[in-house]
Amino acid sequence: MRTVVIGDIHGCYAELLELFAAVKLTEADLVISLGDIVDRGTDSVRVYDLLRSRPKTIVLMGNHERKHLNGTLSYGQEIVKLQFGDRYGEFLDWVKDLPYYYETDTAIFVHAAVENGISIAEQKAEVLCGCTAGEKYLSKQYRDRYWSDLYTGDKPVIFGHHVVGDEPLIRDRRIYGIDTGACHGGYLTALILPEFEIVRVPAAKDYWREEIVKWQVPVMQSKPWETFKWEKIRALCDEFRDSPNPELRAYIAQKERWVEELFALIPIAIDRINTKLAELIATHGADNFKKTANKYSYASLLFNANTGNLTPELFPQVLRTPAQWLQVMYDLEVPIGGSLF
Repeated sequence: MRTVVIGDIHGCYAELLELFAAVKLTEADLVISLGDIVDRGTDSVRVYDLLRSRPKTIVLMGNHERKHLNGTLSYGQEIVKLQFGDRYGEFLDWVKDLPYYYETDTAIFVHAAVENGISIAEQKAEVLCGCTAGEKYLSKQYRDRYWSDLYTGDKPVIFGHHVVGDEPLIRDRRIYGIDTGACHGGYLTALILPEFEIVRVPAAKDYWREEIVKWQVPVMQSKPWETFKWEKIRALCDEFRDSPNPELRAYIAQKERWVEELFALIPIAIDRINTKLAELIATHGADNFKKTANKYSYASLLFNANTGNLTPELFPQVLRTPAQWLQVMYDLEVPIGGSLF
């Protein structure tokens, strides 16, 4: 039986099929993916489906899978979440059970790194998968040295995570780095055991470069704008207002108009709050209206109106998100156009 070890796939489904053909994969072969099967490439879902459904296949936890699992989604993960759609929860359920390492009589397999002098079973999970905490830990331990320069274990370690160039990194038959940057237009590499044979297939193109542009608008549209604080909305608009992508520029302009239209409701809201304040005082008295006022979503604004401090500038300080803003406008019965929802 052969063991076919594959470096970071990152959604490069076509290259994965080519690699399987190049190694003449059989049902008897054990396939070990070193993790990072998703993100950056175009076909993360198909890579997942293929590896999950194939018998005799082990997928290790990579830092990209761990990002999804922990909900720390940056741009690449936001794209994959959209690609999975309703199946994203299914993907997360699968990810949570991925192992952080695999060991045989002849080798150790991890996504990113090992700390020298520690048994594989006692290694830190964050080191094995190469997440930010693990990278920082190793950097502190080894300062300006890379872990693979210091490894002295008896078994060779086969890993991915760091793009080592077009050719695998092989050192003293003890270190095998096989992430050769498939998603960036490099190669998808397999290491075949027990012979330790290298097989590579070239990527058709730099997938990640194209994906960055392709998904800008869908990812921006999927963001929960109503729950963002005004500061975050301003920061996003400032970042992408002058984007070279015309569709993204148009979408950001639309969001800026949306914020302007929300803020344009302030004069009407001020009138409604002052009217409500007068009603409450007339009904309960100037000293006793606060108990009733506290029941309203805009209680803070009522109290500021009572002290003469109800200014337009106060609204975004009190109502920190569009969702809060819209709720108060609804409760005040301020006419709201359909485009504001």
